[in-house]
Amino acid sequence: MPPDLLSNQPLVESYLKKIPSPLAAFSFANIFIWQDFFKFEFVVADGHLCIFASDEAGTFLYLPPLAKTLSADVVEQCFKRMDKLNKSKGVTRIENVPEDQLAHLPSTAYSVHKKGYEYLYFRRDLVDLKGDAFKSKRNAANHFVKNYQSEYLPFEASMSGECTALYEKWAEEKILGAKDEIYRMMVEDNRLVHRRVFNSCRDLGLVGRVVRVDGKIVAYTFGYFLNKDTFCDLLEIADPRFKGLATYIFWQLCNDPVLRDTKFINVMDDFVPESVNRTKMSFRPAALLPSYTVSPKVL
Repeated sequence: MPPDLLSNQPLVESYLKKIPSPLAAFSFANIFIWQDFFKFEFVVADGHLCIFASDEAGTFLYLPPLAKTLSADVVEQCFKRMDKLNKSKGVTRIENVPEDQLAHLPSTAYSVHKKGYEYLYFRRDLVDLKGDAFKSKRNAANHFVKNYQSEYLPFEASMSGECTALYEKWAEEKILGAKDEIYRMMVEDNRLVHRRVFNSCRDLGLVGRVVRVDGKIVAYTFGYFLNKDTFCDLLEIADPRFKGLATYIFWQLCNDPVLRDTKFINVMDDFVPESVNRTKMSFRPAALLPSYTVSPKVL
């Protein structure tokens, strides 16, 4: 990856501000952390920022062209460019398209595939954890508090080694217990993603927190502000030996002072094992946000 990827941050963020979206992909940080897997190119066309991502399979648009109003003509230009670059027509596509932008794309020309949903919560619900609906969550967090002397602390660069070791231990257990090959590959790939997060936390403006027990890091979480109303919980790892720890660090993040003016929390998509999806649903999402892939229709 070109060493100057960070130099594109002001450009990307200036265009993202034009269309504030609660979808996790609409962040420079979400682009930056995948640079070990994709080569990114930023092209301005007719007032739109087009973010192309390339790997061995070919080139696609990581996001729909960024502008206050999406132009169908710019979309067509992007598809023509990708067609010239790609040997396989199946690679040519736009990822991470919000539902409200589909209206700008003629249905006669493009095929639309729903990728899945992202989970959006009211932060206030997760701060209070009131009522029977959150009884099990309160119990989990309270169990951790009662049984372990812990510290909830801001992430510092000096903690990178410990966090890396925790991920390796966590990943080893997850891979051993996983039957889904795609999930095992995701766990392997995320080693590099988490490493990028540790090394570039400050440059990306991420909010990073850790939990220590007996002086050792047993959990960490990182996220970023998508807009003034929405915070994205990008990643979270908790040592499963500590009952209630995963709930505890998420609850602490929701109560974190830096999130005090945030209305929503996005905990990413449902492209994970069913058990994790059930956990996300159990926190009572306020909305499920669909995300789409758009590709040219095969004539």
